[in-house]
Amino acid sequence: MTSRILRLIRLYYSLPLAGGFIVIMLYLRGGSLEGVLEKTLLAFASLFCIISAAYCLNDICDRRIDAVNKPSRVLPSGSLNVKTAIIFCAGLFAAGLAFAFFCGAAFSIAAAGLSGLLILYDTKSKSAGVFKVLLAAGLTTSLYPLAFTLAEPVHTPRLAVLYIHPVWLFFSSLGYELLKDARDVKGDSTFSSADLQYREKKYTRAARFIIPAASLITLIPYFAGMCREVYLASAAGAILLAIASTGRKPSAAIRLVYCEVFLITAGSLADIIIFGP
Repeated sequence: MTSRILRLIRLYYSLPLAGGFIVIMLYLRGGSLEGVLEKTLLAFASLFCIISAAYCLNDICDRRIDAVNKPSRVLPSGSLNVKTAIIFCAGLFAAGLAFAFFCGAAFSIAAAGLSGLLILYDTKSKSAGVFKVLLAAGLTTSLYPLAFTLAEPVHTPRLAVLYIHPVWLFFSSLGYELLKDARDVKGDSTFSSADLQYREKKYTRAARFIIPAASLITLIPYFAGMCREVYLASAAGAILLAIASTGRKPSAAIRLVYCEVFLITAGSLADIIIFGP
């Protein structure tokens, strides 16, 4: 049961996303979480539960499409029944909001808003066309404004990174979502009369331009004097991964973009730990 639940919440997505919030908080607070450590950990737990619940709900809503695209997933394969998934999903949303309650009113309201948007995305996005990928990219980037609802910023040179990285993450996430939609066109076409083959080509072409272009934004914090050499190395690696993704099929390109985002997050963390604020 545990392994099936972990597959349902897509731990490889939910944990790094929630963990990225801690890195954002470090940049917000000038490299130290003194005085806000407890709130930060509670916010991490809240976001982890909410993000996990959203992935769970996504699999519940998309189980018919996943039966075509990803038949090995726990719901279309029958290894976990839908009723259990629904109960677990509701429990995760409730836990996420409960953790948020202890982070203060502003964060709690923002977490409730995020939960509502994620539910809207999971239940209605299939009919939203290109707005689906825009909403998904926006939801991913929402980690940055969420941090400002948790604590007051400490004004150091690194604080400005939090105004640059959201632009990079939004467009990287947009490209990522375009690639996902292109990859999943087979299952989507089973339940849609739209010309999804055309969409596949259009989305793939757009992603191949957006992803490497967005990756260049990661150089700004170094050349503007906000970050140091460790960050530069991670940015260079991220750019190479983004460029490499342009020559791959969507299913393979997605993995490279995932690695790009992870590398920037890890490099940002290492840079502030090694060199300080």
